[in-house]
Amino acid sequence: MVMVNHNTSYMGNYIGDYIEEFLKVKGKKSFNTEKTYRSSLNQVFKDILGNNDYIYITDKNIEHDLRSEILFEYFDSLYDAEKEDGTRMYANQTINSRQSAIKSLITYLKTKKIDGENLIKYDLDDLKVIESLKNIGEEIEMIPFELSMEYIEYFGKEEQGLEKSLIIELAIDSALRASELLKIEWSNFTPVEDGVIMKSHGYNKGKGNEEWIDKISFELYNKLLQLKEIGNTNKLFTLTYKKLVGMMDRANKLLNNTDLEYSFHSFKKLSVTMCYLNNGNCIDSAMKKARHKNVNTTMRYLRLTNLNVTGIISAKMTTAEELYKTASHELLLECLEEMRPEMLLLLNNKIKNKITK
Repeated sequence: MVMVNHNTSYMGNYIGDYIEEFLKVKGKKSFNTEKTYRSSLNQVFKDILGNNDYIYITDKNIEHDLRSEILFEYFDSLYDAEKEDGTRMYANQTINSRQSAIKSLITYLKTKKIDGENLIKYDLDDLKVIESLKNIGEEIEMIPFELSMEYIEYFGKEEQGLEKSLIIELAIDSALRASELLKIEWSNFTPVEDGVIMKSHGYNKGKGNEEWIDKISFELYNKLLQLKEIGNTNKLFTLTYKKLVGMMDRANKLLNNTDLEYSFHSFKKLSVTMCYLNNGNCIDSAMKKARHKNVNTTMRYLRLTNLNVTGIISAKMTTAEELYKTASHELLLECLEEMRPEMLLLLNNKIKNKITK
């Protein structure tokens, strides 16, 4: 079961009667509609508030415990939740039903007035970050490395550009999820001899309340230190889920010339894929990078369609295996210039490792 642990000790006025009123309104359409909404709300309240009894839910629970960033993290965790065999635990339709139910309820409660004042205080625009998922067969796409660099450059020119560009760089380098990156603090970093260790502690743990650890280069860490210079002395990023969603929406419209829509999670998929390629197609390395418990989940991340690897046997049969050895230096350089950036990155890393040995 997916649980989102948050402080739910806020006191307030009980609003269970209004929640029941909302469900009865839905029941006017059909009994099944009311049943679906009631079941979906039961599960959301149980997972986030630890309580599915409407009688004891207050206005402060809605305003604080069900604010948009908590809902975003909750539904994100539902998408990633997996069974023991690595398959997804929740269908997109199930997640969409819960999203629709809680968004509709909050909208309904916001319209209710008591003595001329709104029953709850809630910015309904914030709920726009909770987007419906596509058909169940569709997965979140991996963003190409070259396009991700374009996104970094583009966001770097916007307001809060330093934060926006660096959170993407750190996402690609570390494979951390948005919820983990938005919580990360300077105390999570420890410089060592050959890089900088990033390690979770306290409330900043990963999916399922699991610890995470990674290592980044001194060069990237020094870039991150620029955030301290602009006043981010505790947490690295002051961005919100709403801004991350807005960033990706804008970039998809302005920079993405394909029919694919990339989300912030697409950077994690890129990170895992590059780890896989950079370590000699080692599935174990990719699994550790992704922090997956089941190898089948990692295999799902590494879909061949994402890597553009098709017809490789045919290509091998019709191309001399050592053709590159007989090509001129100029031709080799010309061909390398036309290769995908991530392939060149792998080549450069291989050269670097040979030189330093």
